[in-house]
Amino acid sequence: MQSLPEQDGPEQDAPESEASETESQDAVSRDAVSRDADPPGARRTPPVAYAVEVAEGELRLRIQVGPKSIPIAITPEQAGELGTALIGACVLHAEGRVPAAGPILRSDLPVLGWRTGVIREHSLAILLLDILGGPEIALQFQPATAISCGRSLLETGKTLQSATR
Repeated sequence: MQSLPEQDGPEQDAPESEASETESQDAVSRDAVSRDADPPGARRTPPVAYAVEVAEGELRLRIQVGPKSIPIAITPEQAGELGTALIGACVLHAEGRVPAAGPILRSDLPVLGWRTGVIREHSLAILLLDILGGPEIALQFQPATAISCGRSLLETGKTLQSATR
């Protein structure tokens, strides 16, 4: 994820009346050059970056649009909703589906592959899931929970397998 520069307050744009005639002419010249470089009908968008960070003990989403940096305080619940929605959007795009207009809240997560392992220093089992569209999700389990989850998946798989025969 890209790091974003700090910005303490909202960016203030200079009033148009303070811009000199030379600056206005330079801006017009730059616009003309950029219009000539783009094919007809092309839409230019400023570079955008984002990060979820901790500042002063609180979570926040920082959105960087061109030179403007916008920090937005979020709750842990909102961070979870945002993460789920972004992964859902990634999956829908990878599947080529175009959902109805409106917010993307969540999506089924098609698993393309999986791996298991151990985090030895914490005595945790780990399950890594490769999700359609590129995300990788790492789930950590206490040993008893890993065993229970494995048994449950095994039984569910057996049930589905016998139903398709």
